[in-house]
Amino acid sequence: MAQIRVLIADDQVVTRSGLVAMSREAPGLDVVGVAQDVAGVLAAVDCGNPDIVLLNLRTLTGDSLRHLVQLIGAHVSVIVLWCHDSAVTIQDALRAKVAGFMDLEILQEEFAGVIALVGRRGCAAYLLPRDRLSDIGEGCSMSSTSGAMSNLTSRENDVLRLLADGMTNKQIGSSLHIAENTVKKHVHRVMIKLSASSRVEAALLVSRLGPRV
Repeated sequence: MAQIRVLIADDQVVTRSGLVAMSREAPGLDVVGVAQDVAGVLAAVDCGNPDIVLLNLRTLTGDSLRHLVQLIGAHVSVIVLWCHDSAVTIQDALRAKVAGFMDLEILQEEFAGVIALVGRRGCAAYLLPRDRLSDIGEGCSMSSTSGAMSNLTSRENDVLRLLADGMTNKQIGSSLHIAENTVKKHVHRVMIKLSASSRVEAALLVSRLGPRV
């Protein structure tokens, strides 16, 4: 199996070195570059042609994140690593349509698995404590979200639950014994009903409220 090419971008040398070490120890990952700022990220993307950028630039704002993601291009997946002094929020990451958003403090146990989920399966992924999910509801109350979930059909609820578990459309179809195109239609309707802009946002909403039983 081909290795996933990873670029490590962190503005603190200690954290950057730790991420490089973790990546090199993880099976299936190949570190193709490191960077400490936006200019370095863009240069390293051009030179190293990574599959995934692990991005932990603490001074990056929501607007600058969206701009950077646009410059990097759709062929490279960006996973934002969040820590206590990061300026970027979950909402910023959702708006930038990054492939993942993970809390740096709890990353180690799931490190290789989450990267493989994004890099090999093309899934969006998130990894963060439930008590830090509050800002995904910015502009959307818990009651309105809960009400939207109550409008899901039984099948849509099944699809949403499996989507939140990180399954691809093909895997969801296999689990529910329905066609992949049917899954896509269900996912599309779920996202409309929940006013979710991406699979990540829909999954995060499930983490906050839980799917309807």
